[in-house]
Amino acid sequence: MSTTPRTTLVLVVAALCLTLGVVVGRISSDHDTGTAATTGALADSDIAFAQEVSMHHQQAITMTDMLGRDAAPDVRALAAQIRASQWQEIGILTGWLELAGAPAQPPGHDHLGMPGIATNEELTRLHDAVGTEREILFLQLMIRHHQGGIDMAADAAHTTAVPAVRARATAIVDEQRQEISLMAVSLDARGASVLPYP
Repeated sequence: MSTTPRTTLVLVVAALCLTLGVVVGRISSDHDTGTAATTGALADSDIAFAQEVSMHHQQAITMTDMLGRDAAPDVRALAAQIRASQWQEIGILTGWLELAGAPAQPPGHDHLGMPGIATNEELTRLHDAVGTEREILFLQLMIRHHQGGIDMAADAAHTTAVPAVRARATAIVDEQRQEISLMAVSLDARGASVLPYP
């Protein structure tokens, strides 16, 4: 099912509002959640959170790059927001790891076991799909991907003893829930439903 011009405009405006809200929120909180994690020693679980979320985010960025420039404006706007926010978070988490003297990822660690991650076969399907089919698959995979990211971040928020880690994890949960809501609207407008999770 194709979107009407009015639906597309509403979705684009909503995505832009979300982008503005996230940017304003980040500007006001980055001094607390950037390198501030080093004010308390990072536990092994905090380091694992930074490593795994960075790897998880990298796949989301890969999926946004696969979407292509010919996608509908609402989906392109959502993909651009996701790409920008997750690159920024990777930068923050990488900074924590460098200051802790930890590698970007544990040796031999495979991201394919993480919650919500797309399989190689699904990524191939996304790469090969065209038009509305690609938009639907992108939205379905990204919603499931975000659901996995929310689970990872919520766990970290409940277990960490470092305030900056808790603040960043909570921000990830809130941001990705908002993005899921917008993606679900775009998916519904195309007559498709979300994938099962987990």
